[in-house]
Amino acid sequence: MLYPLQKTLAVGSCKPEQVPIRSLASVVESSSKILDKSGSDREVDINVSEKIYKWTKAGIEQGKEHFKVGGNKVYFPKARIILLRPNAKHTPYQAKFIVPKSFNKLDLRDYLYHIYGLRAMNITTQLLHGKFNRMNLQTTRFREPQIKKMTIEMEEPFIWPEEPRPDENSFWDSTTPDNMEKYREERLNCLGSDANKPGTAFDGVVGPYERVAQPFIPRFLKREIDNKRERHAAELQRADKLIALNRYIEDLH
Repeated sequence: MLYPLQKTLAVGSCKPEQVPIRSLASVVESSSKILDKSGSDREVDINVSEKIYKWTKAGIEQGKEHFKVGGNKVYFPKARIILLRPNAKHTPYQAKFIVPKSFNKLDLRDYLYHIYGLRAMNITTQLLHGKFNRMNLQTTRFREPQIKKMTIEMEEPFIWPEEPRPDENSFWDSTTPDNMEKYREERLNCLGSDANKPGTAFDGVVGPYERVAQPFIPRFLKREIDNKRERHAAELQRADKLIALNRYIEDLH
């Protein structure tokens, strides 16, 4: 596994200072000017930066790796890399991916080069926070997993093809999936009197439908009818139990 390189700068009689270097940079300066205690300018050669620049330049010219290949060989990577459409702020020389949270910049650089032959010259990482979500209004909310995105810079531009129109390709029409999601949300979030509201998904064809006019029944009469229905159901249940008990006794004799 590769680790980020570091350079050591000695300033006067002070202790060496560790300064991190972006190991994925394709072009770095070969020297740096440092002001020491005496006030005079002194150029200090950065050997590590020169090595990185030479490796990158030689690898591109020879058609080989533009970085130092690690010793850990992976033949069947299980990581799922998703290519996203660029935003308005991205240039044609940039590409954006969704990567596993365990992925780092070096992993993505090796993955893209050894599988697709794509050189990632510079990589930036973005870790999105998990959004709050809930299945329905009766359950508690929970936080969704975080999403990790990486943006790379490429040597050659890549422009996405235009999206086909729904009349040209029926598989590109998202009307049915959108209506299915809308119907699911309406059914899960309907509570109380909202259950009687007519649905809006699929233009209201699949329901729920608006309730029609119901005959007027006085409250006391409705209560009396419900009580009779419940007593009748209880008598039928008791009769079924007696019949089952009688059959069990007959089988014993």
